[in-house]
Amino acid sequence: MSGLIPRAVEISHRLLKMAVKEGDTVIDGTAGKGRDTCFLAGLVGETGLVWAFDIQEEACRATTVALTDAGLLARAHVICDDHAHIAAYDISPAAAAIFNLGWLPGSDHAVVSGEGTLVALRAALAKLREGGALIVVAYPGHTEGAEEYAIVKKWISLLPEKEARSLQISYPAHVQAPIILLIEKQYSIDWRFKNENSQA
Repeated sequence: MSGLIPRAVEISHRLLKMAVKEGDTVIDGTAGKGRDTCFLAGLVGETGLVWAFDIQEEACRATTVALTDAGLLARAHVICDDHAHIAAYDISPAAAAIFNLGWLPGSDHAVVSGEGTLVALRAALAKLREGGALIVVAYPGHTEGAEEYAIVKKWISLLPEKEARSLQISYPAHVQAPIILLIEKQYSIDWRFKNENSQA
C-alpha cells in the first residue's frame, strides 16, 4: 500500500481479517485466480475450511494451482460450479463470504450475470452465521458491471436492518474504480432474547 488510501483488495482483506478466525468456515463465491481463496485459507488455519466456487474450469485450475503452490490445498474445496448453486451445498455456518465480481482476465465476458449473482448472494447470506460478513467487490466501470452493481445495490438497500446492516466504500474521483459493499448479518431478535434470558 502507498499513501493513506488502500486499494479495494486491501480493504476487502482487512475486512476479512476482522471477520474470520482460525477454525472458521468461509466462502469464496468467485475463485478467479485464487488470490482471495489463498488469503482465506491462511486465515482459517489447519482446522478451518474454504469453499471456493467458480463456473469457469480455467479459474478452478488456477485456484487449485495457487493453493497447491502455497501448501494450502487441504484447507479448501474448489467447486467448479455456478455460484448460484451455493444453496445446494452442505456448508456449515460461515464466518464470511466474499464475491469479487466482474470477469476473469482474458475470459468470456458473457459469464457476468446480475441475476445469477443475486441468487448466489442470497444463498451466501443464508449460509452465514449470525454476525457473519458478506463482502462484495463490484466493478461498475463497464456496462455489464454497472448493471450487476445496480442489481446488487438495490437488493442490499431493501434488506431489513434487523436482518443485515450494510456499508459501501467507494472511490468517488475514479469512475473505473471498484466499489466495496459490506453486509453484516445481524443477530435475530429471538436469538438475543433467549441469550439475555439464559444469562439472567
